[in-house]
Amino acid sequence: MLTYFDVVEHLITSSFGGPQDAEQRDIRTAVQRAYAEVTQIRDWAYYHVHGRVITTPSESVTLIDMGSNTFDASGSGAHDRVRVGERVADVASWSMGILTTGPLHFPAGTVSANGSQATAYTTLYPLPADFRNLDEPSSEFHWWSGIYVTPDQAMKLERVSNTSGPPYHWTIVKDPDSDGWALKIFGYPTSEETIDFVYRRSPRPLRYSGHEASARVGTISRAASANVIGSGTQFSSDMVGSILRVGDTTNLPGPITSIIPYKSETRISRVVSGTTVVTDASSTIASSTKYLITDPIDVAPHMHNVIYSAAEYWLARIRNQKPDNAFAMYQRDLRLAMEMDQLAPLSGRSPEVWNDHGWRSPLKPDGGA
Repeated sequence: MLTYFDVVEHLITSSFGGPQDAEQRDIRTAVQRAYAEVTQIRDWAYYHVHGRVITTPSESVTLIDMGSNTFDASGSGAHDRVRVGERVADVASWSMGILTTGPLHFPAGTVSANGSQATAYTTLYPLPADFRNLDEPSSEFHWWSGIYVTPDQAMKLERVSNTSGPPYHWTIVKDPDSDGWALKIFGYPTSEETIDFVYRRSPRPLRYSGHEASARVGTISRAASANVIGSGTQFSSDMVGSILRVGDTTNLPGPITSIIPYKSETRISRVVSGTTVVTDASSTIASSTKYLITDPIDVAPHMHNVIYSAAEYWLARIRNQKPDNAFAMYQRDLRLAMEMDQLAPLSGRSPEVWNDHGWRSPLKPDGGA
């Protein structure tokens, strides 16, 4: 597989550098910028994945005003909104029967000290940490009937609409409890069901090029099964998902194009300690074998050439060495990668789409595509 190590070595070779160039910041910067640009320049088919959220049923609760936006409220504590009549507040915390509202608190006098009936519900559902964007969600029992609304429209809907259950309107907002995003839906769910969607994920970040001391210090041997035992190694938890490349007892593993290419490679699935890792597959490793750990370039095979040429362009740009020539080759490889980014043929497929309610898309003119 293509790795961070391979692209750094490629830049060292193409720029006529020596082994010491592996430590130069401009080479690493060029790879990082190329990787970020190519993977985000379009919605590549490689990053389309299936996502799911599970709705949380609403519940009726009794609120007793305790002052300072704090309320006595027995309930599950699993909701982010609470409604009394037509007024809605957000839930900042809800534990041990005590509910505290956040910045969107109730106006004074909304909740009686003697108890007011309220509906607690959930509108925000965190999306995967690698989320970039998504297609229209689909409910559990039928094709989606709701529509996308902007965050501004979502705010207005929540203020004036007290609807519950599907069909849901939806939008994407910043998740207030993390650095990621959340799916926000209206009206509020009254039962548990799955909402599925196809989304574009972000690529795995690059950290280890394999030239760092911690990524190649010491030696390794195979203990049993998929366990790899190190001697003098510095394995760390952030190496999970990285690639372990195996050399021999004398030489570090080089790229597949080198005079001394790696003997085998496998992905690290778990780091047990600084001297033990578990890999996806077992392979024969002699005692006191040299190795290196590097991060995979998380792209499809037809994107490999454009990663190389984009890195060359960025290195030329950083070094101010006629980047226009490198840019032309980068654009050529990018165009070819885009042309190959097709997983299913378009010919021979019916243009009509049926759903489980029996309706279909409108009739098209004779001879229409």
